[in-house]
Amino acid sequence: MVKQWMRIAAVAGAVLCGRLAMAADVSGEWVAKVATPGEPQYAHVSLQVQGEKVSGSWGSSKVEGTLAGDKLELALTDEDGKAAGKLSATLNGASFAGNGTIAMRNRFGTGNGFGNSRGAAEATVSWTMDRAATPPAAPRSIKFEPKDLYATYSGSVTPALHIFPGDVVHTWTADAGGVDAKGIRHRGGDSNIGPFYVEGALPGDTLALHLLKVRTNRATARQGTRINAHAVTAAYLVGAKYDPDFSGEWTLLPEKGIAVPAHPSEHMKNYSVPLKPMLGCISVAPPGDEQYRGGDLGPFGGNLDYNDNVEGTTVYLPVFHAGALLGMGDGHAAMGDGELTGSALETSLDVDFSVEVIKGDSSGQVRAETKDYLIAFGVTGSVPESIQVATSQLATWIKKQYGLNDSEVAILFASTLKYDITELVDAKYNVAAKVPKSILSTMK
Repeated sequence: MVKQWMRIAAVAGAVLCGRLAMAADVSGEWVAKVATPGEPQYAHVSLQVQGEKVSGSWGSSKVEGTLAGDKLELALTDEDGKAAGKLSATLNGASFAGNGTIAMRNRFGTGNGFGNSRGAAEATVSWTMDRAATPPAAPRSIKFEPKDLYATYSGSVTPALHIFPGDVVHTWTADAGGVDAKGIRHRGGDSNIGPFYVEGALPGDTLALHLLKVRTNRATARQGTRINAHAVTAAYLVGAKYDPDFSGEWTLLPEKGIAVPAHPSEHMKNYSVPLKPMLGCISVAPPGDEQYRGGDLGPFGGNLDYNDNVEGTTVYLPVFHAGALLGMGDGHAAMGDGELTGSALETSLDVDFSVEVIKGDSSGQVRAETKDYLIAFGVTGSVPESIQVATSQLATWIKKQYGLNDSEVAILFASTLKYDITELVDAKYNVAAKVPKSILSTMK
């Protein structure tokens, strides 16, 4: 009888020790995926376990609960202290799976769609939770040789490479026609390299792309020779008499920092333009099942054709899919505003970049930052509407980052705001609104 009780005590002790070990192992960073009638929604989850008590965060919500054996019970509380959901799950291997109820709201608010339950409907959901990918001990230097360029913006494109924030990627891009530095033609149509799956990037986050190097890597470029119909009156369009033999070829002279016409006309024998290598296309995968061609643009980025997307610029892109699916392409040696001939000095580029993930914060539109300006883009179907979107996004950004009120923003914009028309010739228009950082630095 004594031996039997000893065996029972040993088993009980082993079970208890197993529970405690399991509880300790659950602490750390997780990624939750909640199945909904539409798209799945995601959240960054951080858990701390003491005994059977669980605490931590789910997006911007607070989470508390228990872990008994392999059974996890969680209660979510939003930023106002209101109940935001109750979830149960069972640990199966290295993943949790279960169901419960949760307050659902706009996915692009703070907290990855779960941060605040005000005005939100409570939904019954199934959900899973997996460990967040473990970053390397130190950022990596990765040489990426593109194999298959892609010319469709979509969440269904298979990633070419997984990277972590902080990694530095050394690579190249082709021109708009898919021609690389060796003259080899890949897929055209504003094709992109990648996409790059960024570990830790979830819908509702912002991906910050740091352009560390953007340089031409061949001696030639080509450009259209007729002004696009979007940029001129019908009368000019009909009356224009273009020379069918006029050359749009350029010779690039990086040692002098200029480009010159390869076959100049009599009036342009002394003509040159400064080299300003830029990426015409920078993108993440668009929302849901949306798909676009390489020449399209939208809140996901794409063919933005902004001539300040150059070396040293940081581009902020809203994340719509897990991993973001970052891509870039359409190299230019230089470009005037609007890309009026439908092409700039099209050429291939060497590019180095790194990324970071700004968790739980997204404007839903593309922004950028150079050494001189904060910039917000407005991509819509008309120039006036693009101005409105760009101005509103920039105002919201500055109010949040600098704490200015609407009256202060009005004075700031009325005295310093600048507009660049970046895209006039593709499916949508793009206007960039920008404010000098030197002026913003004076704000308390």
